[in-house]
Amino acid sequence: MKMKRRLAMAVMGVATSGVLIVATAGAAHAASSSVSRTGVSVKASWDWSANSLTNVDYTVKDTDCDANDVYTRMRVYTKLVPDGTDTSKRYNSTGCGTTVTYSDLKFEASNHITGLRVYACVDDAGADSCSRSSFYDNPKVN
Repeated sequence: MKMKRRLAMAVMGVATSGVLIVATAGAAHAASSSVSRTGVSVKASWDWSANSLTNVDYTVKDTDCDANDVYTRMRVYTKLVPDGTDTSKRYNSTGCGTTVTYSDLKFEASNHITGLRVYACVDDAGADSCSRSSFYDNPKVN
């Protein structure tokens, strides 16, 4: 009888642990965006938390045969830096019709991330030509 009770308690403990793991995994909130302009198409996805972006994935496609590199980046807005901070540029330098993928990147902030925009840019002479997404509010920050 004691053996059955211990087994039942062990099974119950595993089930409880499973619920906790599922709840923790559900704490992230996924989002995605697509942005394009002449010469470049970008898809981005990420998971929000209050102070970081995780699982950031980019797909950068060169859609023009003009010999210009294309890239993407994010501008991340925080309570401390409301004008935003640009993340590193992620380039596609492989040419016309090609796609480059970046996976599992992250961005850490020193305080609450309030939102972001995704940029799709052509690296042309002088100032780069960019289009940006609409503003995405961070659902983890009030």
